[in-house]
Amino acid sequence: MPAPLSNLRIIDLSERLSGAFAGRLFGDFGASVTLIEAPGGHPLRHLPPFLNDEAHPDFGTLHNYANWNKQSVVPNDLSQLGELIAAADVVITNADPIDSAWYAPALGEMRDDAVHLSITAHGLSHPLAGNPGGNLTLGARTGWSFINRHAGEAPLAMPHDQAGYVGGVAGYIAAAAALLRRDESASAEVVDVSELEAFALTVHPWGIAAIYQDRGTSNGPTGGRPRGQSGPLWDMADGRMHFSIGDFHNWTAAMTAMGLPEQGERDDLIPDLGRHSKDMRDVSRGMIGSLPKLDRWPVFHELARLRCVVGVMQDMSDLVQNEQYTARDFLVETTIGDRPIRAAGAPAKLSPSPWRLRAPAPSINAHTPLPPRQPRTPAPRNLPAGMLADGPLAGIRVLSFGQAWSGTFGTELLGLLGADVVQVGSLHRPCVWRRTADQVPAGLADPDRTQHALNTQGLYNSVNLNKREITLDLRHERGKEILWQLLPRFDILADNFRPTVMPSWGITLEKLHELRPGMIWASISGYGESGPYAAYPANGATTEPMSGLSSLHGYAGDPGMNTGGLYPDPIAGYFLVATIMAAIHHRDQTGEPQRVDLSMMEAISAICGDAVLELDATGRVPHPRGNTHPTQAPHNYYACTGDEWIAIAVTSEDSWSRLLTVIGDPRLRAPQFVNASGRKANETELDEIITAWTAPRHAAEFEATLLGHNIESARVATLYELYSAPDPTFRDAGFVTLVDHPEAGETWLPGRPWRFSAAASSPVTAAPCVGQHSREILTAELGISDADYEDLVQAGVTGTLDDVS
Repeated sequence: MPAPLSNLRIIDLSERLSGAFAGRLFGDFGASVTLIEAPGGHPLRHLPPFLNDEAHPDFGTLHNYANWNKQSVVPNDLSQLGELIAAADVVITNADPIDSAWYAPALGEMRDDAVHLSITAHGLSHPLAGNPGGNLTLGARTGWSFINRHAGEAPLAMPHDQAGYVGGVAGYIAAAAALLRRDESASAEVVDVSELEAFALTVHPWGIAAIYQDRGTSNGPTGGRPRGQSGPLWDMADGRMHFSIGDFHNWTAAMTAMGLPEQGERDDLIPDLGRHSKDMRDVSRGMIGSLPKLDRWPVFHELARLRCVVGVMQDMSDLVQNEQYTARDFLVETTIGDRPIRAAGAPAKLSPSPWRLRAPAPSINAHTPLPPRQPRTPAPRNLPAGMLADGPLAGIRVLSFGQAWSGTFGTELLGLLGADVVQVGSLHRPCVWRRTADQVPAGLADPDRTQHALNTQGLYNSVNLNKREITLDLRHERGKEILWQLLPRFDILADNFRPTVMPSWGITLEKLHELRPGMIWASISGYGESGPYAAYPANGATTEPMSGLSSLHGYAGDPGMNTGGLYPDPIAGYFLVATIMAAIHHRDQTGEPQRVDLSMMEAISAICGDAVLELDATGRVPHPRGNTHPTQAPHNYYACTGDEWIAIAVTSEDSWSRLLTVIGDPRLRAPQFVNASGRKANETELDEIITAWTAPRHAAEFEATLLGHNIESARVATLYELYSAPDPTFRDAGFVTLVDHPEAGETWLPGRPWRFSAAASSPVTAAPCVGQHSREILTAELGISDADYEDLVQAGVTGTLDDVS
């Protein structure tokens, strides 16, 4: 079975994790990836931790995770590099600006049908283009650091360079999509991807919801809690767990399993409907007393079998022996030196043409350049200009049963790439993110406009852009008939139901292939469609600790905690689309159908998978490291006047010299701070000196000064301000635009984290109202007459909220 991307050659000129990870994803799906290195090697080679703590360019765990499935070549000169680039389908760069890179002259050798993927901290066309940025500052600019912050503490960065991983998967998606229309342009297409904007899309819904509700602030669903206070992770006898008690089924039995039988007898809490509005302080106090006497896994399995949403916080030593991962063959084995090392595997299962780890990360210059290749035969689709503006997936159709965040966000990304996405909704059981409140939010209420609560919720409207929606009652035989009539008209079927739901309707990959040859069926679930946990309920709050990420997140010395915003959902959405891109390429080559089975737990493990390597390479279990960096100091959030904070990261000796000029405190010129290793060894003292300087200053003014000296810095922003004003850099970059919704009116919403040089992108369109496009789609596509459509409305099979009000 050929790998989906086996016909592609990739030249990886990356200098950051984002570019390296994008290149690795191409290699994971079969592309031939050549890592072009300077004699000193890729920067990731020099980041600890190392095998046996021995600093060696082949021994770094992050290098070995981000650069496997690649060959390494150190070109003799720019001429040889130009020959390699001339044979490439995709060239990946991180330089900003591009013409500042040593390899820039050779980029002129790119073929006209190639794709130049540029992934930079802010984007080539962003107002901050050319300024340095990394996980610390991008977390500050997106709102993540603010909502992760615990009361009375500094803001808190996301762990293990999450901005780099997210930028990498977003870059891979955009470049793989651009290849689908490579013959539509007269020159190589530049795909400009912003790590900042891609990362912003993993947290923005909480800000949009707060703006809709006119709250004036947003702290996310878990942020702002005093450090150490119980929840959302609770201490057990042998670790920590998450309990979504507000949504528990089988309440009485569940409370008995948690050692609280008296709470199980409370009549007011037995019904799950309305439980969130009840006073549950006695339950919380009981949990503080009972849970530390209980072991994690027996409680997890008993509650999960009772259909309660729970999760165990696993660290890396738990993950490598987890029964679900063993059953699904999730862990893979690579080598560092001569030692076998376990690693996180595929972020999603793809069959029949799977993701594969084929070769460990290479030594520097371990390979000879690949020979020249014959020119490919162009296959233009002759797309009209309007379709070019929609995006590279124009002409591809998606039928989506996405719910809440993960499935809706994944299909939104497809829509933002130009696909025609039709969401299937329900009048009798609308999406849970439509049901976050039973009234129109205060910030949108308009007596002169027809408004429904289900159409005006910020969570839903922020992750369903560029879609149309129909409603179908699939309990009704006519509703099922219409579904089967619609399916042959679509290329992709997407859902994030429990794994048993779609098969219960009779849907199989074989049946879909009969209806439309080469159809792709892509699903998200908590644990995947196989394994002992497959039937267990899950959500973002439980799969985050199950994945190992929570064991890495927190302030230094903490046992681990959840992030502030259901991070597994958007990560699952990103990786769903990444795997769909491979499936589309496979379909176009072979005509075969493809099944995408994504486990949220596995997808999150994949974006902290270097920690699995760290366990085997060092013998130590990784734990939270707060805002610190493995080698850089200063690297932290520093208090300013007015309870504001500024992120400062020094990434080089030149950057340190410029910071000395700005701050001017003679204590910073002490011998212990003269080089990077000394600053790292004396980080606490260094932070105290810098804090004394920042404390009386305004964060925004100091940020401007530091950026003027090209020092990596950022004021810590709140989610509310980013999208209520909105943030000028987001607005000026075109990432955030005013989107006009039929009932919510005009609101600022973020859109595409990529720019394509083939055409300026068409405007982002608003999320649909419930059933807004039912008549349009059913009459135009299935030939249903207006009279028959009205009969369907009267029968409750389809319609809008106005039809049932």
